[in-house]
Amino acid sequence: MSRRRRTGWRVICDSIDQLDRVDARAGIFVIVSAAVIAAISFLAGCGGIMIGGPECPNGSCPRPDRDQPPIRSTISVNIPVELREANYARGSCVHASLETTLRHQGRYDLARWWRESYRGGEDAGGLEAKMERAGLRWASTTAGDPEFLEWVSRTRRSAVIFYKPNHAVTFVEFSRRLGKDTAKIIDNNHPGRYEHIEKKRFLRGWRGYGGFAATVVGTPPPPPLWRSRIEDDR
Repeated sequence: MSRRRRTGWRVICDSIDQLDRVDARAGIFVIVSAAVIAAISFLAGCGGIMIGGPECPNGSCPRPDRDQPPIRSTISVNIPVELREANYARGSCVHASLETTLRHQGRYDLARWWRESYRGGEDAGGLEAKMERAGLRWASTTAGDPEFLEWVSRTRRSAVIFYKPNHAVTFVEFSRRLGKDTAKIIDNNHPGRYEHIEKKRFLRGWRGYGGFAATVVGTPPPPPLWRSRIEDDR
């Protein structure tokens, strides 16, 4: 399996465009699922559902601010607390962060095997070599390229990053929070909550710690259809 260096990235395809095509194929499942749900709703007698919305009979359309729950569609990534690996064996932060990403992508058996097989400190080259030996499809950057994290965020994969002194954490996504662009991370020293960091400050810090990030090129879970306006800060 050949690897090409592209703007500081090590990827398992010739270009990131190929990875995006993989993402597009994975997204077909979500589109087909939506079509199936719509068909089932029609067959069940919900024929009043129309894409684009019909005119309201007798002026009885619900008022969004009063009659509808305060929800919005979103692609926000929310990794359940139960899937987040805590640091272990006096400093296995790199491995713990990767195990969180593996579980997030549904690779539970592999995450369990990784937990049983590896512990202790790890550098970028060592992690890449171990992912290669494990037969993983993976991508990484050592150049602090923000576009790599934008891609990770856009495809909802999460990633291992070197962040904070002598430490690694799980990068979850970029998002808007309280009117600001932020980065959301999980620190495996306290995995029960998210940390939200102003995006520009986060990127400066990430580059200062070496600019390394790596992820597994698997299939992330589909985004939630609905989410409360109340942010889940866990």
